[in-house]
Order: sequence, then structure tokens, then C-alpha cells
Amino acid sequence: MGGLTQGREWCIIRDGEGDQEQGGDLAREAQVNERVLVVDDDPLVVDLFVNVLEDAGYRVEGVFCGEDAIERLTAAQFDILLADVKMPGVDGLEVLRQAKFLDPEIAAVVITGHGTLEMAIKSIQLGAEGFVLKPTDVEDLLAIVAHAVEKRRLIRENIRLKAFLPLFEVTKRLASEVDLGELNKLALDFAVQETGADGGAVLLRDETCPGHLMVAAVRGMHPDIARAITVQEAEDPIGRVLHSGAGCLLAADEGSLGAVADWAGAVWELCVPLSIGDRVLGVLDVWGTQRQDLTEDHLPLLSTLAGQLAVTRENALLYQHMESMVEERTRELRRAQERLLRSERLAAIGQLAASVAHELRHPLGVMRQSTYFLSLKLADADEKVKKHLRILEQEIGASDKIITDLMDFSRVHRPTLTEVDIETLLDQTLASIEVPAEVKMVRTRAKKLPHIWADGQQLQQAFRNLIVNAYQSMPEGGMLYISTAREGKYLEVAFRDTGMGIPPEHLERIFEPLFTTKERGIGLGLAICQGIVERHRGTIEVESLVGQGTTFTVRLPIFIPETESE
Repeated sequence: MGGLTQGREWCIIRDGEGDQEQGGDLAREAQVNERVLVVDDDPLVVDLFVNVLEDAGYRVEGVFCGEDAIERLTAAQFDILLADVKMPGVDGLEVLRQAKFLDPEIAAVVITGHGTLEMAIKSIQLGAEGFVLKPTDVEDLLAIVAHAVEKRRLIRENIRLKAFLPLFEVTKRLASEVDLGELNKLALDFAVQETGADGGAVLLRDETCPGHLMVAAVRGMHPDIARAITVQEAEDPIGRVLHSGAGCLLAADEGSLGAVADWAGAVWELCVPLSIGDRVLGVLDVWGTQRQDLTEDHLPLLSTLAGQLAVTRENALLYQHMESMVEERTRELRRAQERLLRSERLAAIGQLAASVAHELRHPLGVMRQSTYFLSLKLADADEKVKKHLRILEQEIGASDKIITDLMDFSRVHRPTLTEVDIETLLDQTLASIEVPAEVKMVRTRAKKLPHIWADGQQLQQAFRNLIVNAYQSMPEGGMLYISTAREGKYLEVAFRDTGMGIPPEHLERIFEPLFTTKERGIGLGLAICQGIVERHRGTIEVESLVGQGTTFTVRLPIFIPETESE
């Protein structure tokens, strides 16, 4: 192997087992863009070391005393230090001590012509990665420098990984959280803590106001104040983070702080984008209010955190969307099941109603005829007898109404559609009903309502039931308001009374067949109304407040193609 000077064989000692035969390979494989400072009081050694290392690709400076070495280490950053132990004035061990104080990560190699065990131990205690006994061989010199570089790289990687351990823990917490607000807070708290910042914010692009950012989470400032600050992408310095997709360090003395950080009195700000692929959702921003040596060392950590937050937010949104879809599908299935049960129940009730109505109609007809015969025969009877005959006639009429309702309920007729004027239909319905005198009625007519296609007789039956139901809820009298209106593709007919109202626990059941809270009737009127309206492709809704009254609103489509009614 070629010696450094005059063919002398130099030897090398390293802290740890080494393979001198692999030294050249290690030197060639090393990342040789590092800056090296060589200090030795022998100019020949300095010149030779500088030349050899420069030929290997390192950027090298040489000085001849410890004082100059410390001055250069203070003024500039070096990756590797090669220092002679024995020098006048400040010796190599003191240079090593100062170098490690200025930069604990610098790789240091001690050079000496008189190596002792005590000196080796002291060098290692001060942080030397290796030391060389003069003279040495070229390949061995390159090997020891390469080993020092690799050890420095491993130390830095270890420090970086240790710094990312808390990030791993917070990432696990983020992955288990589906609440977007909590996600923002978790990430922001970690960012502020790890960077030593005084505050920070998560700002997201405002979908409701393009070009603006909204504060989704904030630390070091009252949330209401932060949310009141206007942040425009085009004008705010952090806008360039959104458009470049790269994090940056901002400083107050450069006049480049974001609006939120500036309002917080910050002097520095670190800002990274929240990105998924090519989409930038917003920024993660932290700031400090005290001047310090500003570096971008935290940007990789913040960028990783911001990326994880962006992905987790998207996953949370997807989870919420899927959960919403599952809930909606569950509601649809429940409604379908309820419709099926209702249909089965209605079919059973309809069969029973038809059978009962048929069996009752004949004896009821006999009773009606007998009552009529008695009223003729007892025309001269006293008033008490006549009174009881009238009561008998009324009860027979009520019974006949029940039978009619049962028959109507059991026989489902499809509407026979004709062109109908809803106002005229309401007038005809009201003319056929004897409204009690104590109930005052108010009609509100909409202007120029279009005609609809409907079965006039069936709608009259539905309206009649709703009107009778309304005045029966006002035994002491009250107001009945009937109004019409057009809402988009539908006509609305509203029946509002000032009666007793319906308790909340009864509202969901009022359209159920045979459900009633009245002393008289069997609870088919509203069920029949709902059936008629739904067969017209319409809806019927109810709103009620106990003690204030009830409103039934019927919505009917303005036009139904004839093919749909067939």
C-alpha cells in the first residue's frame, strides 16, 4: 500500500474492531460530501491529509493550531474533525472538547504519534470516534474517516428515530380517533409540544368560501379570536405553503408571518401542508413568541405529522360517511319492515272489517225499518217516547257510519282521475257538512291554483274526515282555518284547529287503523285519509301542540301521468 510520506508505514487504532483490508472500500462507499477540518502543528501532515481527503471527495480545510481550529469550528459547521493531540497552546483534546460542545454530532478522530491507553480512554470519553497513530497508510486514513462518517450518520439516524417515537405513539392515537375536532387537537398539541412552540393552529381550506382558510383548532390564543381572523390564501404568507406543497420557516423580521401567528405576537413560525396526493387540505402551523436560533430541523417531523393528520381526517370522513349510509340504510330497512307489517295488519283488519260489516249491515237495516215503523205508529205518543225514538235513530245512523267506514277501509279503490279544481272541491265538501255553530271557520284561498288530476269523491271523503276530526277536537268551540297554497310541484291544503291538541306519545300512532282516543268511533277515519292521499301520490303530515291545536297538511302532486294511476 502507498504511504503518505517517504514510504513510511503508519499504523491505525480504532475504538472497536476494524478490518483494515476493507478500509478502501468503506472510504469509497462513504458519503464524501462532508466538510472536514484537519488541525496539526506539522504543516506537512496537514497538507498531506488535506490532499488525500480532497482526492477522495471530501471538502477539507486545514489549520496549524488549536486556537485557529476552535475559531473555525465556531464560525462554520463541520462534519468531521481530525485533531493532533500534542500541539503548543490549545492541544487536540481541548479542541475535541470544544468541538463536541459546539456540535455534539461532529465526528472526531484524534491523531497522535505517541498513543497510550490512557490517552485512548480520555479521547473516547471526550467523544472521539477513533484515533490514529502517525504515520499511517492512505487506505487506513480513508477507512477511519469513512467509519467516523458512518458512525456520525448512525448517531443522527438514531436521534431522528428517537424523535419520531412520540410521533409513532400519537399516530396510533390518531388512527383510533374518528372525531375530526379531536383529531385536529391531538395533532396540534403534539406539534406544539415537540417543537417547543408557544402556540399553533390547524387551518383548513374553507369549502363554503373559496380562497379562504378557517381555523379548525388553535393553541396559545382564544379560539373565538383566532376564528375571527381572516386568512386569505392569495394574501397570507402561508398561502405559498398551500401552493408549493412544501413546509417553510417564516420570521417576523422578514415580514412574512401568517395572519394568525402575527396576531399572536409570534417572532417565528413553522408551517407545513396537510396533503393527500396532489390535494392540499390546509396547513399545520406552529409559532414562537421568543427569539431563538431558528432552524428547519422540525420540518420533517411536522411534515410527517401533517401527512398522517390529513390521511386520518380523510379516513374519519369516510368512516362518518359510511356510518351515515349504514344508518340511512338501517332506517330504510326499518321503514320497509314497518310498511310490510302495516300492510299485513291492514290486510287482516280489512278482511275482518268486511266480514263484520256484512254481518252487521242486515240486522242494522231491520232495526232502521223497525224504528221507522214505530215512529209512524207512535206519532201521537208523548214526547218522552218520541225522544227515545230519535236517540235510537241517531245511534243507528252512527252505527251505519261505522259500517260504512269498515267497508271503505276494506275496499281499496284506485283513484279514478279527472281534472279537479281543489277550491271548488273544498267548497262542495264544506257544503255537505254541518259545522257546529260554536266553531268559527276561516278560509284562505291561494290565487290562480292549477287544477290537479284526482278522484274528487275520494278527496272529498278525506277532507270531510279531517274537517269533522277538527271540530270534534273543539267541543267548547274554537277556530278552524282551512288554507290552500302551491309549493313547487305540489298543492297544499292545510286544516288547522285551535283544539286540545294531540299528546306527543299519540302523534306517531294517529294514522294506525283502530287507534283512537275518542269515546266514540273505532279509529279508521285518519287511516282512510292517509290511504286516499297516498293513492294520489301525495303525503299527509300532522303537527300538534297540546292545548294549542293541530294542523293536518295534505300535499298533492299538481300532475300525475295517467299511466301511473293505471
